[in-house]
Amino acid sequence: MPDIAVAHLVRKQNGILWFERFLRSYRERPAGVAHELVILFKGFRGAGDTVEHDHLIADLPHRREFIPDAGFDLHAYFGAAQRLDYDYFCFLNSYSRILDAGWLAKLHRWVVQKDVGLTGASGSWQSVAGGYATQHRPGHLHGKAPGQFSQVVAALRDRRPHMLKRRAWSLMLRLAGALKPGRNFPPFPNPHIRTNAFMGARATLLRLRLGPMRTKFSAYKFESGIDSMTNQMLRLGLRVLVVGRDGEGYPPERWPASNTFWQSRQENLLVGDNQTEAFLASDPIWAAKLSFSAWGELARCP
Repeated sequence: MPDIAVAHLVRKQNGILWFERFLRSYRERPAGVAHELVILFKGFRGAGDTVEHDHLIADLPHRREFIPDAGFDLHAYFGAAQRLDYDYFCFLNSYSRILDAGWLAKLHRWVVQKDVGLTGASGSWQSVAGGYATQHRPGHLHGKAPGQFSQVVAALRDRRPHMLKRRAWSLMLRLAGALKPGRNFPPFPNPHIRTNAFMGARATLLRLRLGPMRTKFSAYKFESGIDSMTNQMLRLGLRVLVVGRDGEGYPPERWPASNTFWQSRQENLLVGDNQTEAFLASDPIWAAKLSFSAWGELARCP
């Protein structure tokens, strides 16, 4: 059995389209290193519930894991790391699309180094606690970027009936202290590996404290909070690197130059997702705001 697992999450509620796109990219762009494909079927009742998916992967050697439709992607990832005996895991979320041949070999080349705890296809300096503009002189306020919490405020003001669920979620965030995010998130710059596509050694991943994760706010904290996956790795004395198509491992201070996430045309990105695609599809003004939220004055837009 290979010592690397590529664990891809497939959520029943997402339908078949995203899975088709992932598999097309997986076939077209070889990983470059031996591994086993592990499909994490989330929300499916069992083998009889995957008929629509089965014909898509009939020709691909793979392993299957069935996961209840509860919790968040991170529960599925770290649950798999606990149950399955591989030396290394590369986790890809439901929206992941592979963009370059040799992608896994490039991530693996760096993560096997003794002082590296985590590699990812993308990272950001963005902070829920406040964008670049809030940390610098008022002249930059025109560039303050959109984020989850500006969307929360908009939802609270919207009185349309179909917004009731979003308003209820906003209230939960407020009660959880999310509207005072300085308690839980470092200010900008807040380097963190994005959890859409990342890789680590099983032994190292299992040293991380996932903590209770009952709300989406908890998932945000694990990705970019004070006790984020990235910050926990750094406290262990391990490096975290974004790896580009060029095969280079970029430390956090060089992430703006990597052209992987919300920067330039993202031409160095190894694995894309819905957020990276939305950036490329945005109008220039919105793209500039997104880039500014991630990189401040180092932002460079298409």
